Amino acid sequence: MTDPAGRISGRLARVAVAGRGAIGLLYGSQMQDHGIEPVFIADAERITRYRQHAVMVNGTGRRFAYRSPEEAAGESGFADLVLIMTKAGQLEEALEEIAPFVGQNTLILSCLNGITSEETVRRRFPENTVIRSIVQGMDTVYLNGACRYSHIGEILIGEDGPGQREAIEQLRTFFASMGMPCRVCDDIVREQWNKLMLNCGVNQICAVYGCGYGGAAGEHRDLFVRVMEEVRQTAAAQGIGLGQEDIQRWLRVCEELDPAAMPSMAQDIRAGRKTELCLFSGTVVPMARSLGIPVPELERLQAQILALEAAQES
Repeated sequence: MTDPAGRISGRLARVAVAGRGAIGLLYGSQMQDHGIEPVFIADAERITRYRQHAVMVNGTGRRFAYRSPEEAAGESGFADLVLIMTKAGQLEEALEEIAPFVGQNTLILSCLNGITSEETVRRRFPENTVIRSIVQGMDTVYLNGACRYSHIGEILIGEDGPGQREAIEQLRTFFASMGMPCRVCDDIVREQWNKLMLNCGVNQICAVYGCGYGGAAGEHRDLFVRVMEEVRQTAAAQGIGLGQEDIQRWLRVCEELDPAAMPSMAQDIRAGRKTELCLFSGTVVPMARSLGIPVPELERLQAQILALEAAQES
């Protein structure tokens, strides 16, 4: 039995992905390997370019399906699930691009870093179920048109409002079917702050010092701890309980990753792309100031990253 969104017996059969970067390619490859053909959303110009050559993922050429918003607007079917895997600066554009793919029953996951994107998506699609999520633990690198990873990480999902339980179970089953570890959290908002604490440290340190995970967990370990502590104190003032054990766990996680692999912000700096600073220090620093919490390390890293971006633009 097919409902208006094309969902068959509760199975998420039609998947559309906005964002063909490091995480989008990782998830797209996992889906392909498990019999699910995702459709990547892109404009006509990018689709023409993408179709010319296979994209290399872990040394293997991958060809994916692509569809433009204009093509989707002329069709009657909608996606069961839309995954938003763009950079923060592309979110507003992505929301317009996915609109023709979103039907009444389409589930939406915003897999961006930070703690704010879900509310942005909900304002654009107030009638749809938007589930909070976190993707973490992968060491994906996307440079020079090729994607590599050795750890697929995990996805965390959870309810933050009424009426989301069925969607959570559908998503858990879906990710399990494609071999992607999925954890359902009792407090997804806390876990998003926890991931933000990590990212404010590892992403920004690696971006400023041009190092991989090994540098953040090694040479710059003390700075890594100080930055995470500043985020932890800001979270505590908001009623979010993070502890020293969370900080220590992130240190261990980074120690286990490929020491030469770089998180997304360092990759952006190296490739001359705009970073997601707005999601990290750009979110926490104004919040901390309003609460009267000193965050000197976050402020310093923010200034250094802004200077790097300005140098690239000049």
